[in-house]
Amino acid sequence: MAPLLLMKSSPVMLTPWHSLSALVKGTGETPFEAAHGKDLWSLAAADATHNTIFNDAMSCSARVVTVPAILEDCPEIFEGVGSLVDVGGGNGTSLSMIVKACPWIKGINFDLPRVISSSQEYIGVQHVSGNMFDSIPKADAAFIMVKL
Repeated sequence: MAPLLLMKSSPVMLTPWHSLSALVKGTGETPFEAAHGKDLWSLAAADATHNTIFNDAMSCSARVVTVPAILEDCPEIFEGVGSLVDVGGGNGTSLSMIVKACPWIKGINFDLPRVISSSQEYIGVQHVSGNMFDSIPKADAAFIMVKL
């Protein structure tokens, strides 16, 4: 859990708490944007250290909590799925665990180019870079997890 705790306690993630007034004042900015002048994704693109901390934290969350719970509590959701695209899949940790548990699934890990460029290879997972606001690779099903 260390990567998740490091991210949650980092100055980048703690500083927005001091900008909660942006919500009350109706500035149109999120507390994160008020604190840093940009959204989380733009900051991660500009700050390699924070980007690494964030990606490691999301992988940790997937390994320890999220994916094991999904695979244990509702594995039937993957029955009949031949291909699965993980939209915003980060470095591919979540999808690799799903494909390992369900080897009939062809996994497509889809995220921004800067994220995909540092992703390790996983058996049964193809990394595809792009922007989900432009298009998403075709698959039988899409998987999107919000992990903040």
